[in-house]
Amino acid sequence: MANDRSFQQQTSAGGTRERLLDEARDLFARDGYVGTSIRAIATATGIRESSVYNHVPSKQALLDAVLDRADARIEEIAAALSAPIADGQQAAALYEGIGLDELERLARGFLDAWLHDADLLAARRILTLEQYRSPALGARLRDLTIHRPLRFQTDLFGRLIASGAFIPADPAAVALSFWGPMLAIMGIAEQGDGEAEARRLLRNHLEHFRGLHIAAEGAAS
Repeated sequence: MANDRSFQQQTSAGGTRERLLDEARDLFARDGYVGTSIRAIATATGIRESSVYNHVPSKQALLDAVLDRADARIEEIAAALSAPIADGQQAAALYEGIGLDELERLARGFLDAWLHDADLLAARRILTLEQYRSPALGARLRDLTIHRPLRFQTDLFGRLIASGAFIPADPAAVALSFWGPMLAIMGIAEQGDGEAEARRLLRNHLEHFRGLHIAAEGAAS
């Protein structure tokens, strides 16, 4: 019985912490870090303000946990799409000879998550709001949207060039030519009813990119 009660208490505590993170995520994204109080988070969660500290030591720890959870979601989404984003060798094996339709399916999966996943959407809004207040959060935003994707893609395209699947080129330049338009497309998708236009542009970009960089003998229909 004691073990059962302990398990129930741990489960309840875990559930409360997740609710705290959900409410903190939404409030930080709406009102910013400075504009969100622990009291507001506690009220939204339905617990006493003092009880918040049973789950996290500070408001900063809540923010860190919210952003870390968004990073974890990226890994989960990539796994669900069977699209490696950390291992360049695995990714190169996937993308070598990939057809346009399958490439578009993967790209749309990431675009949908970027636009609609609650954790990713909130993290981007939080980091955008806070980048001028906190240099560390500004750096985290740039890592999420620029540096991390470019590092991975430079490695990936370097492997595809080395294998002969892509024509010879500077891998970093190829990564820029892929990711720059992707950032523009994601920006268009976020504007009102721009998602349909973004999807059209996405396929055009992927088709154009493949035509420029895939070696003739490695092209797939």
